[in-house]
Amino acid sequence: AANDTVSGPDGKPAALSGPRGGQADDLKKIEGIGPKLEELCTSYGIYHYDQIAAWGEAEVAWMDGNMPRFKGRVTRDKWVAQAKLILEVGMDEFLERAKTNDY
Repeated sequence: AANDTVSGPDGKPAALSGPRGGQADDLKKIEGIGPKLEELCTSYGIYHYDQIAAWGEAEVAWMDGNMPRFKGRVTRDKWVAQAKLILEVGMDEFLERAKTNDY
């Protein structure tokens, strides 16, 4: 089922076999994620903001180290903080705050 999360070795983030309800979140709303990085995330089974929001240090380190040409982007662009904020305040408020990097 699409809701099965499987944690991988070495801190690899829990992956979904597909987006819940067949509808992935638009990860490009997170500053620092463009089409290429969104593609990379989905190739690792990451489709939703709550997945990114749940990452701890090990998952962030794994993602940072497993993105060819984009090493360190998760930490630098604060993906986890942004994803948590989206879940907390909703997309409209997030986009307003993102204009001033308030996350």
